[in-house]
Amino acid sequence: MTLLSFDKPDQLREFFFAMIESIPGGLLLADRQGQLLAANRQAATLLGFAGSSIQGRSCWDLLGRTLGLEAAAMLPLSRAGGKMMVDQATPGEAGHRYLLIARNELQSPFFDVGGFFLSLEDVTYPAMVEPHLDRCRRFAAIQDMAVSLSQELRNPLGGLELYASMLRRDLGDDPDYQRLTNRMLAAIRTMNHLLDNTLTFAAQPRPEKRGVAIRSWLERVWASLAPLGEAAGIDFLTTYNHRLDDIGADPGLLEQMMLNLGMNALESMEGPGTVELSTRSLEAGRERPAMLEVRLLDRGRGIAAADRDKIFDPFFTTKKGGKGLGLAIVHHIVESHRGFIRVDSEPGAGSVFTVLLPY
Repeated sequence: MTLLSFDKPDQLREFFFAMIESIPGGLLLADRQGQLLAANRQAATLLGFAGSSIQGRSCWDLLGRTLGLEAAAMLPLSRAGGKMMVDQATPGEAGHRYLLIARNELQSPFFDVGGFFLSLEDVTYPAMVEPHLDRCRRFAAIQDMAVSLSQELRNPLGGLELYASMLRRDLGDDPDYQRLTNRMLAAIRTMNHLLDNTLTFAAQPRPEKRGVAIRSWLERVWASLAPLGEAAGIDFLTTYNHRLDDIGADPGLLEQMMLNLGMNALESMEGPGTVELSTRSLEAGRERPAMLEVRLLDRGRGIAAADRDKIFDPFFTTKKGGKGLGLAIVHHIVESHRGFIRVDSEPGAGSVFTVLLPY
């Protein structure tokens, strides 16, 4: 093994490049004017310029072109210690990635150096954690309320059903009264059914995990939804890019989760079109295990910004006649598998639901 000598420029240069390549995040090194001096492979991967020369390029031009940023948007990085979060589109995967970019000045007690470096970190996973925890807190409070409310309403509904049955018996000779009491009983039974669903929802079944073949699971769900899609003129497109064949999960709960997401996508469409499903594998990182990513994209009516934080709340719905339990159950199933879910949507442009599940 050759000993490193800092007196030899060639070895010092090799050491410098080995050091920046060893950094787990992306790194762009620039002079005082912002002209690029060096970039590691991770930065090239995150920004999508692998194989391209950076000679003579400005870091501001590189960020603007690769991330679609205007000069004004990059102002936080013009000062020492500046930071910014970028929602980076990833066209090949029909989704988004969150990049945290931070500026640090080059400093040396021995040399007069001038310039700075930009660190780039993929924080997609941490960015999903906080809204997930917030939903869990709201979810638990509403869950307790649902159980209490169901128990309080059960006895009065039982009494109403008894009295309506007695009225039907005593007034059975009159067809108008018979029709009226039948409607009363039907309404009471509908309310009882809703309470049953609420209590089932509140019971929160825990997953019984075993090996689930990913492609077979998704194709079974698609086969169940196909007749509904065909009747509405909606096609299902699939792209499988996951590397591992199986995932440790509860097969019944996973099917229920995807059925609810698929039904939500179909119901959001206002005419013929396509619903797209894609998968990919995410390698384990410093803050996450290896995960399966499932994305479901529809081109329906989209979700208003004011509603996006509420759509996973139990009983919240914007649909006429909706009960508001479908996406809440999806959230519970994802959470019970120690996963995460996010929605990206614009009114009139459709929605993308992204589910991350640990292998």
